Amino acid sequence: MSSLPDCAMLKHVHHSAYRCRDAEQTRWFYEDVLGLPLTLAMVFDEEPGTGRKIDYMHLFFKMGDDNFIAFFDAPDGADEKLFRPRSAFDLHLAFEVDTREELKAWRRRINQAGRPCFGPIDHDFIHSIYFFDPNGIPLEITIKDASYEAVVAEDAANAHSLLKAWTEKTRALKEQTFGADALDLRGIDMSKADFSRIKNASNKDAPQ
Repeated sequence: MSSLPDCAMLKHVHHSAYRCRDAEQTRWFYEDVLGLPLTLAMVFDEEPGTGRKIDYMHLFFKMGDDNFIAFFDAPDGADEKLFRPRSAFDLHLAFEVDTREELKAWRRRINQAGRPCFGPIDHDFIHSIYFFDPNGIPLEITIKDASYEAVVAEDAANAHSLLKAWTEKTRALKEQTFGADALDLRGIDMSKADFSRIKNASNKDAPQ
């Protein structure tokens, strides 16, 4: 049980945000191919919180539940390596539809747009198709199977005990890879990041 103070339950992912290679290339894919309307396109010349001068565009595409997927187009300092296809173990984003027919229709549409899409893959409680966006982000569209609620309820009852067993099984390997200090860290390792500019910017606007 956490000793931290209670807060209201978090309810929506208002937006998830990623870097993109090019705003128009990204708009084509998310609006024209995936059908998510471009809703916000904002241009800035300063990094929030630090005041660092940099030109960038922030894009928001609206999903069917009124939440957003967002992108930053910040070409200054960007590296093409950032947009190589990534492993789904490192990062992926999954959308949801309601029926197997809708899932197959999306696979056909994405393939016809010139973006290879494969599946459906059976995960025992969901079926999913997979593809990449132009920025190398692995994407998934999924449907819930009839067994979904039962599987989730059963797994929820065992989640903490399975996590405990997994932690014990993998601890030695992770200590070799990351070190015990990194595994046991619960605060912020100030030696790995410079928060001074953000802190100073926040203090500047704080009430006196």
